[in-house]
Amino acid sequence: MSPARRPGGGATPRRWEPGEPITGRSIWHGRVFTAWLFVVVEDRGDVIAACMPAGALWKRPTDLNGNDIRLPHGPWRLRDDVWRGHGLVRIFIRGAAHSVLVFLGDGDVRRWYVNLEAPFRRTAIGIDTRDHHLDVVVAPDLSEVRWKDEHELDEAVAAGSLTAGEAAAIRAEATRAVECVLRGEHPAIDDRWRTWTPPPGWRAPTLAAGWETPPRRGRG
Repeated sequence: MSPARRPGGGATPRRWEPGEPITGRSIWHGRVFTAWLFVVVEDRGDVIAACMPAGALWKRPTDLNGNDIRLPHGPWRLRDDVWRGHGLVRIFIRGAAHSVLVFLGDGDVRRWYVNLEAPFRRTAIGIDTRDHHLDVVVAPDLSEVRWKDEHELDEAVAAGSLTAGEAAAIRAEATRAVECVLRGEHPAIDDRWRTWTPPPGWRAPTLAAGWETPPRRGRG
């Protein structure tokens, strides 16, 4: 399917079809820091729901000795890992500096997980963002909230990969996102996820060719 043309030239990135595999990446310092394999559940243009099924391979960062790392403050490599559990659906919103991961369970959502990150950009192979370290975990019934990895955000400021002002903006975004979730107004808060499972006909996703090389410019 070819991209649509905007009036006056230029291309509008096409919407993905349900069941289409895409590659998601967290980019730091011009390099891929993490890569995920998704299958598109729906793409409304401004909101994208993408499933990472149980058993999917993904790429996580390690230091040069093979130890897993979570912050991009030194040289790193990527290794294969397997996504365990029941899988998840990740909701990306155009312009929002966060996504929400819906951890699927057996007959209910296991948890809602607010992931602070740069607003997503469409690429030729999927979605690019940049993880901002801070996370917030919300109980399935929205009754409890737990902030997570605040120390990593502080470490990022100490190491100079984020400024104090950026960290303050990330915390403010987290507060706004959580308030939206708790009011039930966030696009991720949808009761269909409580019993949703990937259709059996969907094929397992694989990383797109060229996933190691970030594009010079994002789209969408």
